Amino acid sequence: MLNKSNLPLGSVDIVTTPNNLGRPLQIVDNPKVLLVRPPQLFYFGVWPKGPRLGLPIGLLSIATFLKNMGIDAEIYDCFVEGDTFVGDRFNPNNSIFSGNLVKQWIRNFEDSGVTPEDIKNKNEMLHFGASWNQFQKDLKRLQPDIVGLTNLFRENTNETIKAADLIREVLPEAVIIVGGPNASALPDYILDESPAVDIIGLGDGERIMLEIVEWVQGKRSLSTIESTVYRDSNKNVRTPKRELLTDLDELGHIDYGLLKIERYFTYERNGIMARNKLSYDGSERSVSLVTSRGCPYKCSFCSIHIHAGRKYRRYSVEHVLDHLENLTKNHEVRHIHFEDDNLTLDRNRFMELMHGILDRRLKFTWDTPNGTFANALDEEMMLLIKKTGCTYLIVAPESGDQWVIDNVIGKQPLTLENVMRIFKLAKKIGVDMQAFYIIGFPRETLKQINTTLKFAMNALKKYDVLPHVAMARADPGTDLFAEAQMNGHLVTDVTVSNTGGVHSDMFTRHLIKNKEFDPESLAKINEAFHRTAIRISSFKTLKRLLRHPSLALSSMFYFINNFRKSETIRDNIIKLFFCRLFYLNSLSRITEFEKK
Repeated sequence: MLNKSNLPLGSVDIVTTPNNLGRPLQIVDNPKVLLVRPPQLFYFGVWPKGPRLGLPIGLLSIATFLKNMGIDAEIYDCFVEGDTFVGDRFNPNNSIFSGNLVKQWIRNFEDSGVTPEDIKNKNEMLHFGASWNQFQKDLKRLQPDIVGLTNLFRENTNETIKAADLIREVLPEAVIIVGGPNASALPDYILDESPAVDIIGLGDGERIMLEIVEWVQGKRSLSTIESTVYRDSNKNVRTPKRELLTDLDELGHIDYGLLKIERYFTYERNGIMARNKLSYDGSERSVSLVTSRGCPYKCSFCSIHIHAGRKYRRYSVEHVLDHLENLTKNHEVRHIHFEDDNLTLDRNRFMELMHGILDRRLKFTWDTPNGTFANALDEEMMLLIKKTGCTYLIVAPESGDQWVIDNVIGKQPLTLENVMRIFKLAKKIGVDMQAFYIIGFPRETLKQINTTLKFAMNALKKYDVLPHVAMARADPGTDLFAEAQMNGHLVTDVTVSNTGGVHSDMFTRHLIKNKEFDPESLAKINEAFHRTAIRISSFKTLKRLLRHPSLALSSMFYFINNFRKSETIRDNIIKLFFCRLFYLNSLSRITEFEKK
């Protein structure tokens, strides 16, 4: 385990207050740390309706690590705090929970877009989590000395800044830190936009937060804390990058007692979930789990390296198996989302993990929402993937044109030959497969885009691979952003939602245009493709049900038992397809999964 440092007392640094006057740091022998996920404005779409919700696994890892170091650390997740709940049940006096929560969330928007002007009058309606008033009351009650805010996505930056400003108002002497993937990508922006924020943590947060505690205790200088950005004399100072922790076991075993975990399962039962998943009796007890950090590949669009680095780092298989055993036996978790950026990268480790699950007789279902690398998969792995309870596996070819993969995306050594080999193998073995594609790169042509869409459609028709096609989005810090900006291909706008109802938040996005396409024409192409893909998938499903009457009967019972009168028939049918019928192979194993 990592040990507390025994550094001698160092100089006391000055941090900046909202009025830009220096204030001396208050030395606290035993500072209280509060880790916060702020309330947010959220995504909505065809399914799942309403916000996406999962356990704050980053905050949970940091809090566990600090607790193991003997530090008073607590998590305040606004999604499940304050006036939202009474115990582990929804608060019946909170009007947002009258009737069906998801219905209340979506009814005003359906699948239409919302203009930035419209959104100004709907902020309260879109707010999800404890109210700002409740958050303020709880800050006064908890009185932390250090507050860490997570900022995962650009879409949620405004809420993060608003939370920091509120914390500064309530706790003028507190040290406020912001971390997370978006904060790591845009540290200067957040510091410039919010004078309330003292420090930005870059990358892994566990050791950074420990050293900030030591700084508050007077044991070190702020300038010695690597991988941070802070203010000094109205200038942003970036400290040297720290060496990444390779052995993640040193972070300790996650303490789920730091969360009100049953509240997350309550949300899942009510249709507010972290990820799409196969639905069966008990599957609402679902959590996300990361067994490794970092990805060595250099895809031009990917921003994960900004936060997690390119070095592949992992927990030991024994550590992961202990983690899974704790979840399934002590918390009755039934489904796991393996959120690794590349779960199958290390074949030997993956095989050891699969065998360990079987040897320990761990019973749960699982999926891979972030995708896997097709080149790393083979038949022996696929057989174990099915045997251990995988409900769907995602691969990410990103394009159906090999030249684009090699020269634009830079996803070597991926080959479409290997991708198609895995698609064929998955159908043979009986593993539901999905695939990620991206269209609209700066050097891509319409012909190459059509090649990708044809590849995706052929995979669906021939091997039942459900496609997910996204428009290229150039996030700051990526090679794609640099290329598009340099060549004048960047289209920056302020959006709230696209025509499919994907975003319900106002944020700046960076899309791509070139002489052959622009974001508007790509959106039409993408929408038409998905309509066709859904029709084909639905037809395939109906054919399967006709061939297997028992599956049709169980699906009918599922539809009846899960029918919500507060939702439209259309919504209930959509839920049936997205939660059951699009999983052609797993659908036939529902009874097996429910017995796990």
